[in-house]
Amino acid sequence: MPPLGFAGAAMLLVLVLASCGLPAFGGHKDRNVDVESEPTVLVFADPARVAGLSVATISSGTAKPHVHVSYPTLADAPALNRRLKDELAAKARRFTEKTQIRDGQPVPEYNVDWDLTAAAGDAVAVRLRESRFTGRTWVDSYRTLWYDRKGQKVVDSTSLVGDIEQLSATVREHLPANSPVRAESVVVAPELYDSLNFNARGDLVVEFDGQESSPGSVGRVAVAIPRKEADTLLTPFGRLARSAVAATATRPLSKTMDDNPVAVSTMNGSVDCAVANCVALTFQGGPGPYTERLLKTLSARGARATFFMVGTNAMATPGVLSRMREQGDLIANQTWTHRDLTLLSGSVMYDQLRRSQHAIGVASGQTPSLLMAPYGSADARVADAAREFGLSIVRGDVDAGDVTGADPKEVAKRVVADTRRGSVIVMRDIDQVTADALPQVLDELGRRGFVFVTVPELYGTAQLTPGRTYSAPIVPAAAMSTAGPPSPQAAPSGGSTSPQVP
Repeated sequence: MPPLGFAGAAMLLVLVLASCGLPAFGGHKDRNVDVESEPTVLVFADPARVAGLSVATISSGTAKPHVHVSYPTLADAPALNRRLKDELAAKARRFTEKTQIRDGQPVPEYNVDWDLTAAAGDAVAVRLRESRFTGRTWVDSYRTLWYDRKGQKVVDSTSLVGDIEQLSATVREHLPANSPVRAESVVVAPELYDSLNFNARGDLVVEFDGQESSPGSVGRVAVAIPRKEADTLLTPFGRLARSAVAATATRPLSKTMDDNPVAVSTMNGSVDCAVANCVALTFQGGPGPYTERLLKTLSARGARATFFMVGTNAMATPGVLSRMREQGDLIANQTWTHRDLTLLSGSVMYDQLRRSQHAIGVASGQTPSLLMAPYGSADARVADAAREFGLSIVRGDVDAGDVTGADPKEVAKRVVADTRRGSVIVMRDIDQVTADALPQVLDELGRRGFVFVTVPELYGTAQLTPGRTYSAPIVPAAAMSTAGPPSPQAAPSGGSTSPQVP
């Protein structure tokens, strides 16, 4: 929805920040929250418990401006899948076409992440947070689409209420006394109410978009209408939607990861990279719809890889993470929503790492020790935060170029041509082109004598240091006297000794 047009809206009620789609990961405690004191806290479904759910991604790859859009797909909701795909692809395309790249300025970025605020019975709700960075600040907006399973149709949030004029009047009545929102700003306009949800008690929560906020902060403003008053506003579908929220299985309470082992391949040590011609194949941006196909291809050829995962995707697919562990692949971190970390405030950057670290740890039972920064952007601040989480930063030297629409044969040809001993190959775990190209990559490089291991195995027995950046090609020192290029040193504080691969 458009901003309300009031100054300082982003500062309304610090307490609502906990419900803006950025809860403490895995520890969003809607069922334990005192809704009297925090009535705008929303219910978030546990996506791992939603049958037939997968995650799709739209990405610009290495192109500029940067685009990373994530959204859920449901096996029994084709109309919802089409609506999300078409609308988000169109918005990403418009952002790319209309946004100017200015020399010497940060790269503009469009990022979308999601939550399910209902996923039970005959209703599903997908709450989208769209974030735009155009060179000065991040601007966030919120929208919730509802899916009527019985009617097999997608409806906007306004379908929950029967009278927009009455809704506007009720919202004005419930503006907090210290609200910077002027009552006259709450006008009778359907587009103003494109994100309607319910809290755990059944109150109707109306979300607005705030004004521009400081880098990385959130400009959300929300008002809760008590359940009894909401009863007079709701349509039959609105009541059905509220019942679906009440029946939704929410995210589990926070689990401690203190006892989690550091993520290590179950095949670690089976190959001596001081002797063998080792390379590390990595996948970033997933898990996605083609991850299981990638895992099957790797397993069939006795290869293993390092998967740098986006936390929101990992949270929804714990079964995929279990399979990775079982067949010797390595689980690693690529932030919570794939934003350029260098453009975020310190607290939000920290949260991006923390929530993804927690999500992957809870889903897999292992704590990641590696980070691949989105778009290859890592500075001293990122290095300091990574150090705190025990994460070493990895950059590759071979970019597969497996973006949407690429020719799988050309992708494989590029990888084969650019790979040498100690290379870290970066592919994208979000598109069919990657799944189509992988068999040829593995077969051709295998014929040339390369062995596929995880990133840490390239270093042999050496321990990677948290907070330092490791760049390929990498060859253990013991092998330097026999073959291969010299081993580059790890770069301090976010520095790099090889080209960046996002």
